[in-house]
Amino acid sequence: MNRNRQTGRTNFLFIHVNEWATIDSPDTIPISQAYALATLRKYGYNGTILGDYKGTPLPPKLFRHTLASEKPDVLGFSVYDENINRVLVWARHAKQLRPEILIILGGPQITFMPGEALVQMKDVDILCRGEGESVLPALGRVLDTGRSLAEVPGICYLEQGKAVDTPRADVTEDLDLLPSPYLEGIIDTAAKSRVTLFTSRGCTSPCTFCYTTRASNKKVRFHSIDRVIAEIKHLQARGISDFWFADPNFAFSRTRLVELLQRIIAECPHITFWCQTRYNLIDDELLDLLKKAGAHTVAFGLESADHEVLGKINKGLNPAKLAKVIGEVQQAGINVELFTLFGLPGESFSHAQKTLDFVKANKVSVSGNSISQQLHLFFGIPILDDPEAHGIKPLAVTKPAYQSICRDFATDAMSEDEIRWMSMLWRLNRQDFQENIATGTNLFEVAGFITANFEALSCRSEALLMLARIYLYLEEFQAARQCMVRLKEKFPHDPHVNHFLAGPFTGFRFKRRGIAAPGCRVIYDCKGILNGQVVPVTEAYYQDAKLGSGRLLPDFEAGLLGMKAGRVSQYPVRFPADYGHRELAGRTVMFQVFLHQVMEPVIIENMAGFLDNPPKNIYRFNDLEGLRKQNETLYYMVLKDSLPQKLMQEMTDYLSLINFYLRLGFRQQAEPLLDLLPRNGSTLEHAGRILLADSWPEKAYEILSTIADSSTEAATNCAKALIKMKRYDEAEKIVGSPSLSHDIQALDLRVGLASLRQQPLEIYLARMDDLLDRQISYM
Repeated sequence: MNRNRQTGRTNFLFIHVNEWATIDSPDTIPISQAYALATLRKYGYNGTILGDYKGTPLPPKLFRHTLASEKPDVLGFSVYDENINRVLVWARHAKQLRPEILIILGGPQITFMPGEALVQMKDVDILCRGEGESVLPALGRVLDTGRSLAEVPGICYLEQGKAVDTPRADVTEDLDLLPSPYLEGIIDTAAKSRVTLFTSRGCTSPCTFCYTTRASNKKVRFHSIDRVIAEIKHLQARGISDFWFADPNFAFSRTRLVELLQRIIAECPHITFWCQTRYNLIDDELLDLLKKAGAHTVAFGLESADHEVLGKINKGLNPAKLAKVIGEVQQAGINVELFTLFGLPGESFSHAQKTLDFVKANKVSVSGNSISQQLHLFFGIPILDDPEAHGIKPLAVTKPAYQSICRDFATDAMSEDEIRWMSMLWRLNRQDFQENIATGTNLFEVAGFITANFEALSCRSEALLMLARIYLYLEEFQAARQCMVRLKEKFPHDPHVNHFLAGPFTGFRFKRRGIAAPGCRVIYDCKGILNGQVVPVTEAYYQDAKLGSGRLLPDFEAGLLGMKAGRVSQYPVRFPADYGHRELAGRTVMFQVFLHQVMEPVIIENMAGFLDNPPKNIYRFNDLEGLRKQNETLYYMVLKDSLPQKLMQEMTDYLSLINFYLRLGFRQQAEPLLDLLPRNGSTLEHAGRILLADSWPEKAYEILSTIADSSTEAATNCAKALIKMKRYDEAEKIVGSPSLSHDIQALDLRVGLASLRQQPLEIYLARMDDLLDRQISYM
């Protein structure tokens, strides 16, 4: 191996792969790899960390340059079930460029991953079973001297084609002996407003759904409070004031927690933080300390609100007592989050709904960590010691040894469909959906989700209530009334339904040359000017807001009041000191505002009013392109009031109207428009994409199959439509065509079909190899 030319020692390179988080998120902080690299540097080794994130993927050119210039001997990844396929792409590419490099995988999924996985991941050399801070320096010493990998504790490697596990590596009991990745400058926090901190590692709880206790050998180890305070002060000096204490046992010791909070109050004022604690520790004293220290959110592990289910997962918790504590924490002005799961052993569909109802009844926002997720059956969790005894029924799919069961299971109490439906019910109740409806934004995303999954969601009143409100906002009064009738018939005793149906309802009607007043809806353009320059984030067109709703900044709304439609005004707006955009926080900006329209409120007393005298408006805006980019609600209103023949002059507008109709569940309105589509390839391809996205695979296949022989995209989308319809054999014939042998989408579908069709593992792995090679060829 080529060693570091100056020191003659092993060089390390790490890639942090997180495809679901953006660069500004604390989730893109490579905390585990940074701890490992800080420790390696302590022992004289060199290394680098590269990031591969959502929105800012790792440029292949930079990867190749780093391999060529730094000549790393070891390339390491932290692996999760969600990122392993992306990791395998980088591993394959690294081996092609530098065949002698050693690829090592670590992280939560690796500790208990079967050794057989190494045989199936031909580009991976080592599995790191222990903590990287213990394993990697030992690996470096062995590589420096050319000794056998058998001398490295805590790894799995191949010897003559068979997996060999070395003895477990010792861990560092005193975590302060591990150098801080923050104090050592390993982590770049320039793009972050919040960072992740650990005050401890490990867990002693016996929960059967989690591997942490087993991975930590039923032990919790700590950083000293001095070390934690030193990190906070260091980060404060660099402009970081919000912290995510990510250790699950942040509150393992009440005495230690009290001391830490007291030290934060005394030495680190003006910070805020998120933490997790146990509900049975909370009392007035601790709440007071948490509040004074800056806790903005406290999270509790609920998992399930059903006593019987909690017993089956060894979770010692009393939901009634937790509910009392939640109220006390909220009363103290601290936000509460609840970790929950569904698909747990012995949990029925009604049990799972009980947990959702508990979260809502305790006024916990379904956002952030309070968005429940299906139980993940990762390697090493106690449930997998005997899945059958826990009622786990893995789905009949082909999986390689490096993929855990994860979410591919049903239970003896919940079917695969019921688990999927429960996921949808949680999404339906997400806070951002509620906010979208309240503000009239992203209505088609919400409606599309509901209408595409209506069979699953119709067991709850929320779906119809949300649809009714969307239809009212969009002035689809007949559809709104139909929702109300169904609500009254299906949920006659639901208090939320009865409150909604009792009315009154507010609509809006255009007022010619109207004057903006409280309660009116206004449509306006605006831009803010600071130091003679337009501030880009303040420039917007065709904005829609209801005056008095609290959505607008006070100064901005005050300037709108009294304006007449069609006029321009200019006035100063003061931004709050804590405003989200730093360049505007605390500043006074001069705004120029053009008021397009004023819509006055119309009160409708009851359902009958929708038929008697609905406040119907005719929308006329000439700038369809501007509306398309700025306000999809107004764009829809204009499109549906236009003649189809006129819209066909610009096919983007015509197809957009079809898309809107489908998302609203108006297939009857969409189908005639689909029938009028010109029979040219690009238009039909676009229509097929829309139909697939809007969950009408049957129609997508009908349209796309007419051009599949002449279009690669149409052919692959035909296969996707067939997969959605579970016609796997027909989809296989399409993606197996020689004409698609080099298409990445088709190759990806072939891998998925090998799993769904339960083909032999050898076929799955061969297809995965083809996909990896093709992905790299496009880098």
